[in-house]
Amino acid sequence: MEEQQIQEFVHRAVMDQAVKRELALDPLKVIGGEEYSPRVMAILLRLVPCLAFEQALAGDEKWWHA
Repeated sequence: MEEQQIQEFVHRAVMDQAVKRELALDPLKVIGGEEYSPRVMAILLRLVPCLAFEQALAGDEKWWHA
């Protein structure tokens, strides 16, 4: 379920330029508008630079594991 939510959000952010712009301006508003668990929200917030600004993620590549 969580993986599907993340995949759907990432797909929307990549495909919809309006979502991408809103994500760059106010990520908490965009992500907080959905009913995500704290864990999913944390993961999506870590993805904001990659999704909104097309920056590579830095650090450990397994940060999404609990």
